[in-house]
Amino acid sequence: MATVSDRRVPFEGATNFRDLGGYRTGTGATVRWRKVFRADSLHGLGPDDLVRYEALGLRAVYDLRGEVERQERPDPVESRHLPVSGRPADAPPAEGLTGDDGERILRDLYVGLIEHAAVLIGQLFTGLAADDGLPAVFHCHAGKDRTGVVAALLLEALGVDRKAILDDYQLTARYRLRVQQESSYQSLINLGLSPEAAAGVLATPRWAMDEALDDLDRRHGGIEAYLVGPAGVARSNLGRLRRVLLDP
Repeated sequence: MATVSDRRVPFEGATNFRDLGGYRTGTGATVRWRKVFRADSLHGLGPDDLVRYEALGLRAVYDLRGEVERQERPDPVESRHLPVSGRPADAPPAEGLTGDDGERILRDLYVGLIEHAAVLIGQLFTGLAADDGLPAVFHCHAGKDRTGVVAALLLEALGVDRKAILDDYQLTARYRLRVQQESSYQSLINLGLSPEAAAGVLATPRWAMDEALDDLDRRHGGIEAYLVGPAGVARSNLGRLRRVLLDP
């Protein structure tokens, strides 16, 4: 059984860079180690980090951030831009929201990502299934929300138990430090959120991801129907993805 410490790649400039290997599926297969990683922003990788990065032999990097984020904090390595987004920008939220309201904002964001970024998520999954698609990493700013949704969908597609998927999502709380969230926290305050709601948005509430995955099941009839349907993944590529990422 993999331990938490096995998952994190010990970079100095990226604290939430984690291996998705080691998780078991309902059929007893195991996700292969050192094949696919999830991460926070890579812009802080220093010279020693880049030596360790090269040793991973990554063939593909998927940057899920928006264009402004990429320009302000560019990746130090070549990456493919897949700007997943949950919904168009809304008016600033009302003041006085609670921490529970902040968590509900997250739940709605995750549902929106699954629905509105389906094509881009499908492109990422298709890329992972390509002959030269692995090893690979996908990342956003914090490695929590956009990255968290994609990681959850990938593990779901591989047949990993929902409990393990939610455990993986919550690991961000261990590795994404409060000091690293300060700029995000201030941005949320500037948008009109109360401090309590902003803290809720920066949390990793298990129920929010769980409900988003349940919503996918209700709308689409399960992860496979979602991927071969709105996400546009060829069934042959989905099968190949499972073959290359799972040890029987």
